[in-house]
Amino acid sequence: MSAFSKRAVIITTTVVAVAAGGTAVAVSRSGSGGTHKAGVAADGSPGAPVTTTAASASDAAAAPATPPTSGTPTSAAGTPAPSDSGALGAFADDGTTPLTDFPSMVKFSQALGSGSHIVTTIDPKYQRAAADAVSAKPLSGMVVLQADTGKILAMASNGPADLAYHAARAPGSTFKVVTAEALLRGGMTPNSAAPCPSKDKDYPITNDETSTVNLKATLHWGFVFSCNTSFTGLFDKAADTPVSQESTKYFGLNQPWDLGLGATLYGVVDGVAANVPTAKGQDFAAELFGQGAITMSPLNMASVAATVDAGQFHQPYLVTGTKPTAHAQPLGKTVDSELKSMMRDVVTEGTAHDSFSAVTPAVSAKTGTAQATGGEDSWMIAFQGNIAVACLVEGGGFGDKAAGPEIAAMLNAANGH
Repeated sequence: MSAFSKRAVIITTTVVAVAAGGTAVAVSRSGSGGTHKAGVAADGSPGAPVTTTAASASDAAAAPATPPTSGTPTSAAGTPAPSDSGALGAFADDGTTPLTDFPSMVKFSQALGSGSHIVTTIDPKYQRAAADAVSAKPLSGMVVLQADTGKILAMASNGPADLAYHAARAPGSTFKVVTAEALLRGGMTPNSAAPCPSKDKDYPITNDETSTVNLKATLHWGFVFSCNTSFTGLFDKAADTPVSQESTKYFGLNQPWDLGLGATLYGVVDGVAANVPTAKGQDFAAELFGQGAITMSPLNMASVAATVDAGQFHQPYLVTGTKPTAHAQPLGKTVDSELKSMMRDVVTEGTAHDSFSAVTPAVSAKTGTAQATGGEDSWMIAFQGNIAVACLVEGGGFGDKAAGPEIAAMLNAANGH
């Protein structure tokens, strides 16, 4: 039985439900007081009695002048809300599945409160697939987005509840997507020279011990095979188009994101998670491959993947009808096309081949292995169709060995494979 059906709740005469598109729909109840039948629980059992009082002034202001006399409130997906429009709580996008059905979403449900019927963007199919996928490794966090809208379809963690959206960790080479965007916008092409020596000529920066030295490498090669020194060797060119500015201007990073919960711990994702500071010298060189002082969460990096997929940043949000607080400019057709092509080649011939070569439909991705206290964090970002996803496995090592398989498992499950 739903937690919302086990206790009496004081509500107003006018109950506000969330309709398709996030529109508030007022549903009238007869009488100014007394006891009425409450909502039906998720398991179909009757709800507890609900005592009503007169509507407050704020409720009256929010309601239409003439409340609708017919019709059923619907969810974002267009399906009917619970049969009693007074059913309270936070629900998935079908309008009937309580967020409390998903362990990773319980705190979000609590933050939203139970004083109204709130429809979120969570898709039960993706939420269940993500939760099953992260169960494979401890300290895993995953976020799934609808790329062209920013809707959060799933947020799942195997560990701290906020790991998926508020972890502040170095993103490793997944951040090369942002660096590559800055280099391409600064005048380079995928075929521009970007040699990959074993170590940087100016700073104590090396590649993974399994990396191949390629002094004739291009930017495309350095991206696809994730060569750190290909990027640090482009220090001067990157400095002409500061990565910190690009991350804000085109990817919406370094800005507060209101997920739709208001100014609460669970609503506003601030600079603590998405932080790309202006740096110089060795710190700047490290930022070019996602180290240094850069910190990201899976939510931030899922948005980076979604921005490339859609060609435009769409601020992620959790509550239907939320208006974005962060904005960015479109990537532009040429830059976006080049980034898409390079991310696809990471799968067809590069470092994400093992994770996604057998996954259908086709996946585009970028691996990441980030140096962290006590070991290496495993990162992967990817998109398939209009679905963008990021996964972090703290202490998981190489991106293609831990985070990648979790994303592949999620996509396969969501697609019924």
